[in-house]
Amino acid sequence: MERRHFIVGAGLAATGAAASGFPAPALASDRQTWRMVSRWPEGFPDQMDAARRLARRIASMSSDRLTIEVLNANDLGPYGETLDRVSNGEVEMARSLSYDWRDRGIGFDVFTFMPFGLTESERVIWLDHLGGQALWDGLYAPLGVKPFLAGTVGPQSFGWFAEPITSLDQFQGLRFRTTGIGADIIEALGGIPRVLAPADIGPAIEADELDAFELVGPAVDIALDVHRHFPVCMFPSTNQTAGSIELIVNRERWDALPVDLRAMIATAARAEHHENVAEVHAGNIAALARLRAEFGVEIAMLPEDALTRMGEISSRIIDRLRSEAAPEHRAILDSYLQARAGIRSWRELTEIAFAQARTLPFDYPQPG
Repeated sequence: MERRHFIVGAGLAATGAAASGFPAPALASDRQTWRMVSRWPEGFPDQMDAARRLARRIASMSSDRLTIEVLNANDLGPYGETLDRVSNGEVEMARSLSYDWRDRGIGFDVFTFMPFGLTESERVIWLDHLGGQALWDGLYAPLGVKPFLAGTVGPQSFGWFAEPITSLDQFQGLRFRTTGIGADIIEALGGIPRVLAPADIGPAIEADELDAFELVGPAVDIALDVHRHFPVCMFPSTNQTAGSIELIVNRERWDALPVDLRAMIATAARAEHHENVAEVHAGNIAALARLRAEFGVEIAMLPEDALTRMGEISSRIIDRLRSEAAPEHRAILDSYLQARAGIRSWRELTEIAFAQARTLPFDYPQPG
């Protein structure tokens, strides 16, 4: 992919002030430009745009005292080294998934997604009010990095299949592309997990080396043209209920900022999270309608016995990972599980019960 940089800021606040008839504010002489690596490339729905939008927010809020140059994932070298680059100060920021660093411990999985775990809105409750953010800060502290919530890849589909899954027997020998803990779940079901890059899915299917796959959700799947491979899209995802996106910042550079600039970055990240969540859901709603109307895709639901079996397997895997985890990672998982239990008990009385009530057989006004 052609190297592209986006320097965002230059004059946004001053221009806006002049146009409104108010004098431009006095600008500090200590202007600086940081760089931010974006995990997602051009063409991936919403996420490169979200990185640029986050950069614009910071520049505008700071009256260009801090401008952000947005880099593609591999501009500085292999993306997998990005956390180390932020840690050592080679680059100031990255918009990434904590899951990307999962080889360092189970705690990094937890802050992106867990099987049968928290939804995106539930994760905010955990982070903001049930101790999650302090644990997240502590996880990254030894690396000299400060994490923030800054978006989502949204809830995903369970995957794409040649025919609907109606029986657990269909997983026997099924060659299924997935990632992370999902691979362990498929293996326990009798399937053959395949870990493949998105670009390798099509060639593997054409070579008769893959029977089914999961990727992201409708908007991304259409954009990457993977919907053409199989006619059935299954829901719900059990592995990736939501994929929280992080903004990670070099801690030394963060600590050296004036207090007001730190507040602006934190506020901009949370504003971007709010906007990106809505954007991703809206995109998936529109894409799901297209899958049905334009491409004739069959949308099917996993049977309850399959979901129950996957839940049982997930529980065993999480118990094992917890027992093997370092104390700081075990503390993160324990906090997550405690939050999940408390939030679930409340939501079952409110949002879940309400959602079920909307499916009851009564007439409701339709759009004109």
